[in-house]
This record gives sequence, C-alpha cells and structure tokens, in this order.
Amino acid sequence: MPFFLRFTPEQWAGLAGEGPTRRLVQQGAGLSHAGAEDNYARSPFHVLQRCGKGHNRPAMLRLLPFLDADGPTQMAADEALLESAQAATLRLYRWTPATVSLGYFQDHAAIAPHLPAGMPLVRRITGGGAIWHEHEVTYCLVGTLGRDGWPQRVRDCYPLLHGALRATLKLAGATLEQQAESVGDRRYRDEPRCFASPATDDLVHGDGGKVLGSAGRVRGECVLIHGSLKLASNPWDGDAVRGCGLTFERASAVMTAAFAAALGQTLTPGEWSADELAARERIRGVRYGDDGWVVARRGPRP
Repeated sequence: MPFFLRFTPEQWAGLAGEGPTRRLVQQGAGLSHAGAEDNYARSPFHVLQRCGKGHNRPAMLRLLPFLDADGPTQMAADEALLESAQAATLRLYRWTPATVSLGYFQDHAAIAPHLPAGMPLVRRITGGGAIWHEHEVTYCLVGTLGRDGWPQRVRDCYPLLHGALRATLKLAGATLEQQAESVGDRRYRDEPRCFASPATDDLVHGDGGKVLGSAGRVRGECVLIHGSLKLASNPWDGDAVRGCGLTFERASAVMTAAFAAALGQTLTPGEWSADELAARERIRGVRYGDDGWVVARRGPRP
C-alpha cells in the first residue's frame, strides 16, 4: 500500500486553490525541512478520515483503494468505472505481473514481431501505442465532461491534468517539460512503443525520454482518462523512457494532490460499489480475459 500525504484540515479544504496547493505540496511532500517526516501517513484512508470533515466541498473526487493486479483485471476495473460513472473517481494501481498493453487501434499482427517475447498482453479501450507497465504509477480518472472542473472536451483534459502534475512534480524536485507537439509514429505501427512517440502535452525529460502519457475514452458525457507516470525504464523501452526521479509512494502522493487541485475537487475515501465490482468481473470475462480481444478486438463494442 503506497503512502499518501497527510494534509491539515486547512490544506485539505483549500486543495483547489493555487496558493494552498503549493503549500500543501511543499509541506506534505517533504519539501520543507521542518517536520517533513511527520507529513506522511500510514495509509490514504487514515488521512482522509481525519481531514476535511465539516468543510464545504462542492465537488468530491472519490479515491478508491490501491489495487495491485494483473492486466485484464486492471483494464476491466477502469472500464467498469466508465460504465457506471456514478461519481468522479480517481484510482492508482500497479500491474502484477509486468504487462504490455496495446492501444485500441493497434494491429496485433503487424506489430507482433516487435513486441517483447514472453510478456503478458492486454488491449486497452483507449488509443495510443504499446506500453510496458512496470516501474510506474498508473492512474485512472473518471468524470463527466463539462462538470465539476472537467473541461468540455476530452482533448482539453490532457493539458489540464499534465500541466498540474508537471507543476506539482517540480515542487517535489522533478523538473519536466510538456511536449510542444506530437512526434514519431502516430499510427504506432512501425514503431509500436507509445513512449517512443511523445504526443502533445506528454511530460518529457529535458535530456530526452518520455515520463508521462495518458489516453482517454468517452461514452456520452462520461470520460475515462488513464495514464502512466514512469519511475524507471525497462529493457524494451530503453532510452525512450525516463523516470521522474521519485519513489512510488511519493509519486503517488504528488499525483493525487495534483489531479484534485487541477479539477478543483476535494478528495474523499471511497470503496467499490457492489455494482462496480460485478461490472468489473463481467467485463473481464467478456473482453479482457479473451485472447480474441487482444489479437483482433473481438467482443462487445467498448
């Protein structure tokens, strides 16, 4: 279970503001010397239960428990949240075992010779290229476009979320840049690796190497954005990937604070509903547990 930041009630209530957010990250992420070690809690739920009560919170961002699971389970979990869309929700997770995910539009037959041998494969319902999921913090955000701080258009979510994360990472000592324009193989066919072809607003290292990328899917007004913040590279990506320089725990805390601030929402602890858990198991069975989906996108329309 990753550690999360301990916020005072004043910091918690003011999370959406630029000034309070800066103080929150400086104090909570250990950027000030005084009491830095006391600013971590044993679990996110202990923090959330103690802080934020009694304040006006016009928009809530539900934070689900951390999940360490295989690729089909993680992708089914993301899609289940999009399907239900009961509340704006953030979850962080890790892939066990390490897995390569393909973008929705990638042609498996064309790129199969370029994929790493022996790695579990899963296909996302979002676009982009193939990603080796290891040494990273993976996130999923679900909300409603045009409501509670979300932009009207999905393409505007990326500069908002990535910009907030870039600023917060900088306060934590990780200086990154936002990619000015998309480069590389945008079809991800000749070069199937997503992190080898940074898209506009991805976070990249100044000396080269992509650090963060995200992709989205829209159903009606509901939007799913998920992405990977890299902590280190892997044998397949090599120099195409750079780590952000933070530990898993600290990167998770910074990401949580940045996304809540970007959307102007207040974090609140939450659990999976019975309907969401049922949807997760159903979707895993009919889509992500089926090799036909990975190889040829066979199955229910996402």
